[in-house]
Amino acid sequence: MLVPSLLLLLVPLGAAPAPQLSEAAFTRNLAELQAGDVAPGMAVAVYREGKPLYAQAFGLADVQRKTPYTTEVAFEIGSLSKQFTAAAILKLVERGKLALADPIETRLPDLPEAWRAVTVEQLLHHVSGIPDYEAIAGYDYYDTPHAPADVVAVAAGQRPAFAPGARFEYSNTGYFLLSRIVESLDAPLDAFLQREFFAPLGMRSTWASTPPAGVTAATGHHARTGTLTPHPPIAWSATLGAGGIVSTLADLRLWDEALYGERILPAALLAKLWQPAHLADGREIAYGAGWFTTELRGLQHLSHSGQTNGFTCAYLRFPAQHVAVLASANAYGSGVDELARAAAVHFVPGLSYAILPVPEDPDPECTAEHWSALRQAVLGEGELELLSSGMRRFAREAGFAKQRDALRRRIEGSRSFRFVRMRPFEGSADTEEFLYRQADDAGETFWTLRFAEGVLVSLNWERE
Repeated sequence: MLVPSLLLLLVPLGAAPAPQLSEAAFTRNLAELQAGDVAPGMAVAVYREGKPLYAQAFGLADVQRKTPYTTEVAFEIGSLSKQFTAAAILKLVERGKLALADPIETRLPDLPEAWRAVTVEQLLHHVSGIPDYEAIAGYDYYDTPHAPADVVAVAAGQRPAFAPGARFEYSNTGYFLLSRIVESLDAPLDAFLQREFFAPLGMRSTWASTPPAGVTAATGHHARTGTLTPHPPIAWSATLGAGGIVSTLADLRLWDEALYGERILPAALLAKLWQPAHLADGREIAYGAGWFTTELRGLQHLSHSGQTNGFTCAYLRFPAQHVAVLASANAYGSGVDELARAAAVHFVPGLSYAILPVPEDPDPECTAEHWSALRQAVLGEGELELLSSGMRRFAREAGFAKQRDALRRRIEGSRSFRFVRMRPFEGSADTEEFLYRQADDAGETFWTLRFAEGVLVSLNWERE
């Protein structure tokens, strides 16, 4: 069913952008995001020039005990750990104990023959070709302690995916090996991080292997069986610096602030954390050392996410604006990235879609069809003929019911649905990306709809 054209004309053409939401309205939107998420609890904090700009928590840190989630609880940071491991490696380079061009066999002689020519730098950039043991063994491998030889054996069970330097392929094995290199040259990584970073920076609620006294940690959860289930803490020896650190939003703020200046490393070495790597054929990849180096709505930013069996987190960094956004949730598979992105858009000038003018719609019939596709995806209307197989699953399967319910109120209360822009989708020449601005009684939602061969293949929604 096509939406009547009247609906599309309720907002005048060329209307001025709406004013930014109040903090109270913004917080209500975040609470709505959390209510539709798998995680029982979430928190987000925004810092500008090292000072708290916004901090808010939602839901529960422990479902059984009904403990509220707060911005002070500790959580497993997962792959955010990699930036600390990378900094530890660069610290050893600074002290002359290591060179980035060193083959790893010079530091770890007990490795498979096929890995030995890989360099330290190739491990940092995920261009080594060494198989990812997490992809082979699964997340449950982290639940119990493992000896280093056991981890190596898991990854060594598969042949290298490509020659070192040929392409980018994310590998937790690489950062596990970097952790062992730190130990071979100085001290076990947990002790090294405590001595060199955590203690000097005052990160008293951050740890690797041994929790400090008096720190409250959230309980991790997963819902892979369809029921939200508490999950035991990650085993440090099973992951080391690939994903084993626990921290808080406040402590990560201290780390973020230390990344300005030279408290952690001299400027030239510190910059290597964010310098995009290059493959053997000269192509650039958008990954430095423990950091993705990309753009968000035209602004350069640094980012990484983290996920363990019980937690999900996100870290967005905008150095030019001296802004950091940190978010955590106590469930595997949480959409906490959306929470972090929403906070970034609200607090970083230039990111908000609300500043975009609403142009005259070049194809109202196309817009009407896209509105129908959106209604099919969220409300399950009709035969779902405008949806891809993946989007049909989203529209029908019980596992997505909570997300659909959270979106249903926006769709049913819509007052306008306006075309904003169209562009090719990066990474696929056959897919086009459409941005629409939709108003409802609670505010505005910006929908990013991607179409290929006439059907909706994915959607994203953001409140601003």
